[in-house]
Amino acid sequence: MANTHIVTEKELNYIETLYTYCNLQDFVSHTTQQLYREESEKKYELLVEELGGIHKYQEAVLMSTAEECYKYMLQYVADTLLGSCKFLGTSKGRDWYDLGYCRLGIMDYHVARKANQFNVSIQYSQSHMFSLGSGLKGLKLPFDGELSQYFIHRIDLTKIVKTDKDYLTNHSFISPYRSIARFGNDTSTETVYLGKRDSGNVFRMYNKSIELQVDNKEHPIDFKKIELFSKYFGDIENLYTFELELHRKYLKPNFGIDSLSDIVKVYDVYREIVGKIKIYEDTDDNKRLISQKHHDRIDTYIFCDYVECKRIQKKKYETSEKYLVNKIASLVQRYEDSLSEKLEDWQRLVLLDKILSSVLKGHDVSIELEDDEPTEDYNHLVGRIELMRDGQDDTLYREANFAFAPIFSQKADDVF
Repeated sequence: MANTHIVTEKELNYIETLYTYCNLQDFVSHTTQQLYREESEKKYELLVEELGGIHKYQEAVLMSTAEECYKYMLQYVADTLLGSCKFLGTSKGRDWYDLGYCRLGIMDYHVARKANQFNVSIQYSQSHMFSLGSGLKGLKLPFDGELSQYFIHRIDLTKIVKTDKDYLTNHSFISPYRSIARFGNDTSTETVYLGKRDSGNVFRMYNKSIELQVDNKEHPIDFKKIELFSKYFGDIENLYTFELELHRKYLKPNFGIDSLSDIVKVYDVYREIVGKIKIYEDTDDNKRLISQKHHDRIDTYIFCDYVECKRIQKKKYETSEKYLVNKIASLVQRYEDSLSEKLEDWQRLVLLDKILSSVLKGHDVSIELEDDEPTEDYNHLVGRIELMRDGQDDTLYREANFAFAPIFSQKADDVF
């Protein structure tokens, strides 16, 4: 298969969308250093004086509880950063403010803790993102601090190309995504989605020229963007967008990407995912080769070279056999807890055998246990369990699975 990079007259690569989170109290130690500047010293002069000096104020902040730190920080932010900002309103428990280059959504401390959320949500404006250099050089951080204190929520990496070739209409895709959705009219495809947004990893391709000229209530025309692209490309004709949208729920568990300090890794993830996507012309010959799984005999177009990323080894779940043994043991334990005295080990096994055999044979479970020594049947049952634990025999597992399937949802009293 011959891979050809998409060749354009000119192309533009940038981050379209960036949403981040942060915990406001995490900035207390850093921001207190800023508080002692001349302007802030006057504002907090009375408090500083009451505490016995600036160093006492700093010590008081650093020794405070998380809730008190949040109050210190919130008061400082309200007096300084938000003092000249436009209040946008309240939505989903957050008070939203417009800082120009971004919007801040600040949530009440107790609500955030109870909902296990970050105190602050930050949505950077597209115009600010477009003006940044490589690696987000020049990104404004509303609370100063370090990149590691700002946690990625969503990031869209965008490639806009100017080309006379329509890579969407009458083309198909080889990709790591399982789903594909196409939108357009009878003559052309205007938008293609690979993957689903619910997964936190979706790649979309669309006709940018058409999108720029849409003007309605939900999508008003953006003259500033039209002017910007016209200046860069010469005009806005034959522009196409190829964009990878990644969310925290995909980046963190798969690649360990957590904060803005991991931005280089995000670019690597882009090359891994988008590097696997191949576009080919939807001809009869290519359809036949695809159906025969001869992908290597098709000429394709690619966006970038593939780069493999190191993925996180996810925790393996217990085997179904072990899970079932533990589940049965917990049911037996619940029954035992209802008794006045504990069962002997052999009594538990006999009870287990009674549960399995009674359900399989269709008669009621008898919970009376004979007060005698273990029998050959007991020893045989122990042997079967040991074989199952060693992975040598799954007969007991299959019996138990069949027996317990209809009663797992019932209460212990119903089972016994």
